[in-house]
Amino acid sequence: MSEKKNNEKIIIIGGGAVGMAVATSLTRHSDYSVTVFSADVHTAYSQCGMPFVIGGEIEDFKILIRRDEKFLKDMGIDLHLGTRIDSINIKERIVTSGEKKYHYDKLVIATGSKPMIPPNIPGSSLGNVFTLRTLTDAMRIEEALKNASSVVIVGGGSIGAEMAAATARRNINTILLNRSPSILSHNVDPDMAETIQEHLESLGVNVITGYVPSSLNGERKVNSVTVGSTDFPADLVIFSTGVTPENELSANAGIDIGLTGGIIVDDFLHPSVSGTFHPDIYCGGECVEVLDLITGKPMLSQVASTARRMAGTITKNLTSKPVKFDPILNPWVAVIGNMQVGTTGITSKKADDNNIKIVTGLATGSTRAEYYPGGSKLFIKLIFNDEYLVGAQVVGGEGVKERIDALTLAIKKRTTVHELANIETCYAPPVSTLQDPTGFAAKGALKKMRKKA
Repeated sequence: MSEKKNNEKIIIIGGGAVGMAVATSLTRHSDYSVTVFSADVHTAYSQCGMPFVIGGEIEDFKILIRRDEKFLKDMGIDLHLGTRIDSINIKERIVTSGEKKYHYDKLVIATGSKPMIPPNIPGSSLGNVFTLRTLTDAMRIEEALKNASSVVIVGGGSIGAEMAAATARRNINTILLNRSPSILSHNVDPDMAETIQEHLESLGVNVITGYVPSSLNGERKVNSVTVGSTDFPADLVIFSTGVTPENELSANAGIDIGLTGGIIVDDFLHPSVSGTFHPDIYCGGECVEVLDLITGKPMLSQVASTARRMAGTITKNLTSKPVKFDPILNPWVAVIGNMQVGTTGITSKKADDNNIKIVTGLATGSTRAEYYPGGSKLFIKLIFNDEYLVGAQVVGGEGVKERIDALTLAIKKRTTVHELANIETCYAPPVSTLQDPTGFAAKGALKKMRKKA
């Protein structure tokens, strides 16, 4: 149990992965009086699961709600859904919502991100034009898809690619439109993304790269999208063109915002307020900038596992001895159709952007013994700097998450190319080949290094 026995009031702004994790943990393990404000009308649900309801792998959106409003209130959380905080007065320790003012002793800001739609695209305000951020968004998209025969998804990041696979599964004519020459460009290198693009195309998705929409067309609702000089039918359009931190509230309160758009925090997740870190305020999640372990530069993280670790750090700092939130590698995995793709550390592009000299190794293998049914190809790319592993990318039908987790630890432990080239691995026909392709990828990089020496 916590050492806190003074029944201090904590206000949490944001009911997402960070906010509700902190709220439930504090309610169970401390004497804090916990109040949560969320502009969302739903809480404690899995955003990551929404594309899989739309794709039919998960039966109903209700399954994504892990704790309902009654359960959370019965716990003792003073929960205000559909309630936006309009201002924070840090000096007076007051937050304002409409005409009401609420006092706090400690404040947690976890306002998340908001979707971005590229500016100056005619028709983007038409009906049946969506973004996918909240459970309400997903439900509206699901309703629109019931009568749709064609959809254009703008943005080939992880959500866009997952949604393209989901709508293609429903036999809806699907176009995935991406500005960059390759999809998933923030996550993996083009040679690895190519495999995912080919898989999407095998599902029937028309992937168009190197373009943005010229216009969205229709009277009240969208009915087509113009790309270059071609009009494509579209009963609905889904923009998946990235997010930006939801930080207007914090900025207006005098909290310092970094170059990434995220809140500047110290190692304990206290925000900088006019250049001084505030000891009674904590910030976490997608609204915060954190340090990249490889580059040492500020970055944003939009992965749920980072948010949950931030929630743990905040909870510990509120209830026990202070702990630090360390720089991150931001490991990420997605399931797109029948393929898995994952990455950790830096990509080749990020290395180039930061003037980090790298050597890469690429190997192709199988997830199971060649004679064992159900296996699939496995592609592994390893990225080294000065013989140390600094990045890894894996694509395959299975076994991706486990390898990304192991390679994340390998990067943190400063594993060398020599160690990975001689890696010991286990073997059983249903789950692996006799020699894991990770070792072959490392040997490929080592061969390049020796040629350069």
